[in-house]
Amino acid sequence: MFAKKPFSKGDILLAIDDSDPVRDRRKLTPEEEIFIDVYIDVEGKVKTTWMKSPERFINHSCEPNSYVLTDMTSGVRRCRALKNMRIGDELTWDYALNIWEEWVGPVPCHCGAEDCRRIIRGNFFTLPLALQRRYLPVLDEPFRMRFAAKLRSIDPAFEPHPA
Repeated sequence: MFAKKPFSKGDILLAIDDSDPVRDRRKLTPEEEIFIDVYIDVEGKVKTTWMKSPERFINHSCEPNSYVLTDMTSGVRRCRALKNMRIGDELTWDYALNIWEEWVGPVPCHCGAEDCRRIIRGNFFTLPLALQRRYLPVLDEPFRMRFAAKLRSIDPAFEPHPA
């Protein structure tokens, strides 16, 4: 997926459609698993939904240009620009951001980023410590609240509710 217009850091790129819940995740095939989104909602509940277009087509990058942030009032999750983007830039996010459980991976990464990790593990807590610290400010608030104690071990000044 590519930007059709320029975006500034913090701009909303799209609202994520979480309207199609997965009824029984245990029955999914490995091929189906790659099309689901597992996240923590504003009430702290784990939700599993089928990813829709266009977010389904956002690729991974070890140097992403977007992230997901939940509006704690409406519960709507939105993809936001992590940095300024130009027309034609591919929208990417780090598949490990806001993920805590074991993932379908590990799978080889071919993102081409200068700091490519070469392997996508899909779990925030398996990332290198320096990268975890760099990502702390853009973690989704429900994730921050659920894992506050663990995140404080990464940075003692960590606050679950961003300023």
